[in-house]
Formats: sequence, C-alpha cells, structure tokens
Amino acid sequence: MNYIADKVVVVTGASSGIGAAVAVEFAAAGAKLVLGARRKDRLDSLAAEIETKGAAVATVACDVRREADVLSLFAAGLDRFGRIDILINNAGVADHTPTADLSLERWSEVLDTNLTGAFLCAREAFRIMKAQGAGRIIHIGSLSAQVPRPDTIAYAASKFGLAGLNHSLAIDGRAHGIASSIFHPGVVGTELVRSSGARDPSTVIGSDVAARAVLAMADLPDHVNVVESTILPLTMPFLGRG
Repeated sequence: MNYIADKVVVVTGASSGIGAAVAVEFAAAGAKLVLGARRKDRLDSLAAEIETKGAAVATVACDVRREADVLSLFAAGLDRFGRIDILINNAGVADHTPTADLSLERWSEVLDTNLTGAFLCAREAFRIMKAQGAGRIIHIGSLSAQVPRPDTIAYAASKFGLAGLNHSLAIDGRAHGIASSIFHPGVVGTELVRSSGARDPSTVIGSDVAARAVLAMADLPDHVNVVESTILPLTMPFLGRG
C-alpha cells in the first residue's frame, strides 16, 4: 500500500542534495510538498520540475535559524493544504574546522543551523500535528552522530544533539500520535561532497538512493515508526575494529 499518497510533507533544505532528492521521490509517490530553503530561485526551479509531473508544491524562502522564517514556512503549508502530515528536518551545514581553530562564531553557526533550526521546525510541526492527532517527523542525522571524523567537533556535536532531540520528540509525541525518527547516512554524493574532490562512486551513496530510504521510513501506517536508520556504502569503515 502507498501510505504517503496525498500526505502534506514539509522539506527543509530542499534546494539541493538530500532535500531536493527527497522532494522528487515524495512527489513521485503522490505527496503534496512544502519546500523551504534559503535559495528561493533554486526552490522554484525544483518546484517547476516537480509540478510538470502533476505534484502540488508550495515554496518558501526559509532560513531555519530564524524563528519567523520557520513560522512562515509552516503557515504557508497550512494556507495551501490545510494540514501538515510529515516534516523532513533536513536543513544543515557541514564543517571540518580543527578544534583549536574553531571560532565561537562558526560553532554557533553550525549549532544554530543543525540543532536549533531543527528544534524550531520540529516544535512548529509538533504543535500542528498535536492538534491533528497524528504526524511524522524525520530528522536527517549523520553517521557522525555515532562515529565522528577528526576535526568536526561542531558538526558532530550538532548531530549527537539531533539524535537526542529525536529521542525526546519520540517520547513526547507518543500520546499525540506523532512519530519521530532519525536517518543516519554515510557519505552522500551531494554538492558539498563533490566539491571536496573526486571520489570512487562505490564509496558514496547517491542522493536518490538516500531519498528512497527516507521515503521507506515515511511510507508507513501512522502507528508504525522506524526510530533510527543507518545507511552507508558497503566498504565504509564503521563496524568492527581496524
């Protein structure tokens, strides 16, 4: 069965990477979309592409660090579709600054985007879903929430925090029919990864593959939740000892 059809899905950070791929996959499955990102021109281009295939899409310029922007994103979704069924909490930034060189400004930027922004979006979704008596929130985490890389202290801290946020939301949402889960991908072939240099294709996950995994977590009966999921290239060091 297709449980996702006609669901209203908010996707943050939807202008590129996993967010854009999620938008395409969910639209193909019959969802209605509310797309948010800072780059409105790219959002509109993506929306035009999706709409040619028959999907209903609303786009909103949104910086998740700004509470007013987050409120506007969800208000636009309610105005267009009347409800919000799913939030894909995807907006985020990566950082590879050595700890001794990391400024407070950059630390705050990473935490404000990856964790505080996720909280603001989840809180607003939670308020709406609580009133509806049902809803689903899926956070895009990282393998770094389990096994950090060197020189990623801000990013790792933000993703560990996001995992804690997810667990708390899962507990708080139970009484209201709200499911919360987190998706931990390994290296995904996004613009950020490609800009860092050439990689063997077998060592990265395609954005479309990651998006299909997220869809699988969402395309479930309302009373079922995949609390946590990890996806990574087969050859990526993760389990065991080297």
